[in-house]
Amino acid sequence: MYVSHPVRRMRDDPDPDADVTLVVELDALDEASFRAAVDDAGGDVDAELRFDSYRVTLPETGVADLCALDGLATVETTNAVGYGGDAGEDVDGDDTFGSDRGGDDEREGARDGDSDGEEPTVDTQNRDG
Repeated sequence: MYVSHPVRRMRDDPDPDADVTLVVELDALDEASFRAAVDDAGGDVDAELRFDSYRVTLPETGVADLCALDGLATVETTNAVGYGGDAGEDVDGDDTFGSDRGGDDEREGARDGDSDGEEPTVDTQNRDG
């Protein structure tokens, strides 16, 4: 089983006043046993993720019990795998990048005098002018 460095530090020297959110990937352990073990460690399974993985929140004092389970593949912090869930700003899931551009892509070249929409080329060999 792989245990990331930050998780190892929490396992070996937990802060009794802190909670942690981890991503745990199962190997041979079944989901029901995993959920029971997280509950026994004082935590909650917050989300089911892809690839037989789960996001859990538990007290740091429960990390050692979680890591002692047989049948886990990996235990990592959410930051290590990009499941933190905080983009640092409000994000509306219905918006897509550029959705309000209204066809600017097609007009881009016309502004530059290039009707095919391609970026204008720059002659880097002729520097006299």
